[in-house]
Amino acid sequence: MNIYAVLLCAGEGTRMNDNRTHKVCYEIAGVPAVIRQINNLREAGVNRFIVVVGSKADKVMETLDGIDGVVFAYQPKQLGTGNAALHGFKALHSVGYSGPAIVAMGDKIISPDVYTGLIERYKSSASRVAFAVQPKEFNHSGGRAVISGDNACGIVEHTDSFLFLLGETTPRTRESYISALKSSKLNNKKQEMLVEKALSMSDRVPSSISLCGRKYNNKDIESNRYVNAATYIFDVDSAIGALESAGSNNAQNEVYLTDAVNKLIAEDGGTSIYPVEDAKKILTYSTMDELLMLQKYFTVPTPVKNLLTAGEWLGIFKDSTAIKDTLSGIYGSDDAYLIDRISTYINVLERFIKRYGDKAVVIVRAPGRVNLMGRHIEHRGGSINVMSINRETIAVVSPRVDDTVVISNTDNKFTDFEFSILDIISRYDTTDWLDFIESESISKIICDNKGEWVNYIKSSVLRLQLKNRDKLLCGMEMMFTGNIPVAAGLSSSSSLVVATAEAVVSLNGLTLEDKDFISLCGEGEWFVGSRGGSGDHAAMKSGRRDKLTHLNFFPFTCGESVEFPSECRIIVANSYIEAKKSAGAKDIFNQRVACYEFGFMMIKKQFPQYKERLNYLRDINPKRLDVPPSRIYEMLLTLPERATSDEIKKALPEYEKDINRIQKSHAIPEYYDIRSVMLYGIAECMRADKCMDMLKAKDFASLGGLMNISHDGDRVLSGEKEYDYSAGDEYLLRLISDLKSEDLERVTSAQIYNQPGGYACSTPEIDRLIDMVKAQDGVFGAQLSGAGLGGCIIILVKSEKADDILKKLKNDYYDKNALQMGAQLFIPVAGSLVLATPAMVTAGVS
Repeated sequence: MNIYAVLLCAGEGTRMNDNRTHKVCYEIAGVPAVIRQINNLREAGVNRFIVVVGSKADKVMETLDGIDGVVFAYQPKQLGTGNAALHGFKALHSVGYSGPAIVAMGDKIISPDVYTGLIERYKSSASRVAFAVQPKEFNHSGGRAVISGDNACGIVEHTDSFLFLLGETTPRTRESYISALKSSKLNNKKQEMLVEKALSMSDRVPSSISLCGRKYNNKDIESNRYVNAATYIFDVDSAIGALESAGSNNAQNEVYLTDAVNKLIAEDGGTSIYPVEDAKKILTYSTMDELLMLQKYFTVPTPVKNLLTAGEWLGIFKDSTAIKDTLSGIYGSDDAYLIDRISTYINVLERFIKRYGDKAVVIVRAPGRVNLMGRHIEHRGGSINVMSINRETIAVVSPRVDDTVVISNTDNKFTDFEFSILDIISRYDTTDWLDFIESESISKIICDNKGEWVNYIKSSVLRLQLKNRDKLLCGMEMMFTGNIPVAAGLSSSSSLVVATAEAVVSLNGLTLEDKDFISLCGEGEWFVGSRGGSGDHAAMKSGRRDKLTHLNFFPFTCGESVEFPSECRIIVANSYIEAKKSAGAKDIFNQRVACYEFGFMMIKKQFPQYKERLNYLRDINPKRLDVPPSRIYEMLLTLPERATSDEIKKALPEYEKDINRIQKSHAIPEYYDIRSVMLYGIAECMRADKCMDMLKAKDFASLGGLMNISHDGDRVLSGEKEYDYSAGDEYLLRLISDLKSEDLERVTSAQIYNQPGGYACSTPEIDRLIDMVKAQDGVFGAQLSGAGLGGCIIILVKSEKADDILKKLKNDYYDKNALQMGAQLFIPVAGSLVLATPAMVTAGVS
């Protein structure tokens, strides 16, 4: 039978919550759904197609461009499936065809044997219509197939079935209707629509439908086992007649295709159905999470590299000769430290086996980081100068066959957690990450586990899942261990994000360039509430053993790496003042970021002549704008020193939507320190760009001086007095005067990179610690590490004086305050990776 297929591709697909393309155009394992539908029809012997388009018609036509045998019909208004099919049938008449035709939805994936079976069932019956059905449990919202004996008497749409329930409900009030629909499993939108429909009809709400001479109420209809699979074969002429006489007096005020089915069944005294008992033979989706679930039927698992059982890995580490070269390439040649690392790997593997069993695993690691110059600016386009340090997070990770992620830690202070990827993703349909994490349903999930380490694991997994909507990521069983001090400014939390991302990418066979990996990790960490950049994640991913690396952002590029000089050492000293980004400190961090945002908006508004050159804060730079440094100070003079939220909105009415979005991330302060924060960021961007040249020139004194100035930008205490970080008019006018003075000392002092500004994220304890260290012989400079409000300080010191500084810190800070010694020398190690043995590399599996 050489027949046509009419594919309905005109609907709006509103539940997908994505305006970028049409629902039928989504790719399933790389092939658009509508093309999969056409390919399956061809396999069933159908080679001629009428594709009915309407909403986003251009997207559908573009997707099907070049596909043989396709003719398009246009539905100008989306008036239901019946109206769409009528346009398709009339298109068949226009090409001179009037035989039987299959009608199917463009977003369904239907097995070829279903089509062949349906065609045979139609040919063997005397009916003018036949349709496929499937068990109700496969598609609970499908139209109910009302069956009597071997015959189908008709189809009742799910919503109409429950409209009939409302017709039997008394009293006829909103409250009664809402109560009656509680067990319907209809979504909230459809329940609300039904209630409004019933209220508008008053006492005219129908309580039943007449099919093949019998009345059926809601109970009768819902007792049927099958639902309509929305796949039909019609006699075209008969279908046109039935549809032209159909109305739209139903729950959804649309012309139903099932009205034509019911009319022809009534005239023929019943019809044949084709039951499909295998759920995988008829697949469909209405939401993004349903599309995600569907992918698993078509995705071939990617072989996982570096996969050995935990027991096999344990044997490798216990016979350390097999892994020593690999570890030396990561950590250096210090035998004592290598022994320590081997012991750590053995411990975490043994704990994994005890918790989960001896399963196939990958081992991932992500180091902490030190940023020598470029604090608080990478999310503004500034550069950073970083090394990944010999403190790290390690995870042993096994893939699961489902989507559940289970996490444990060798440190019992960290509670075990588990979560379902799909359960969280399905709470809010969107492809936009910021929209996702700021939605009410996801915000509640975050708040329910506020401050818990599981949020950092979720941040990585969920960001990668939202980015990869063409496959459902596998669940994982994860055992973590780590020795990065928590809440110390060395990015212990970001190391969890990066280590998890390494595992997800490896176990799911994802292909990501480093810049994309870094960007996704940075965005992922917004899940915990911060709105920072990806500098920490970039430092961890791009770190090189024995080297300091310059990293640029927007776009991300890995710049020059310089051997860390033997003349210097880096000491990191923990203040033991904790700043937890998930608690109150988050508001302060995000308020500072907001100051950047609002100040930058004001600069762009005040200076439209620079509009094309101002993309990021880093662009407020003499070289970028081709202006003298004094011009930058003049631009800053146009900014308010401080501004309330109302004052900002009044000054920037055109940015109201952006301002409201930004303010969602923090509690609104009494005022925003606009000018001092802007000066800090502009100056810090310039300091960061000078760092590598000073390091290569071995100008450690100048580099240390910039570190001291940078810390002053975060300082809150000077001596025992509150530090004045304001950038008032008098201060800026004096700098302009100094630049014009032609006095070398005044001109040098007034350079932008020599101005601290005022970011103010230090603490009194840290400022005192910095001042104590700076006074010691051999110290070039010292500054806050990380985001601030606690944590560590970084000290650049002459190599021969390093031990003296460590002793000074122990005696005068740690012992004096009854604290455990928290200062140590750090060395640069390799960046984050999935561990591979030399044998794996040789075999080409790493």
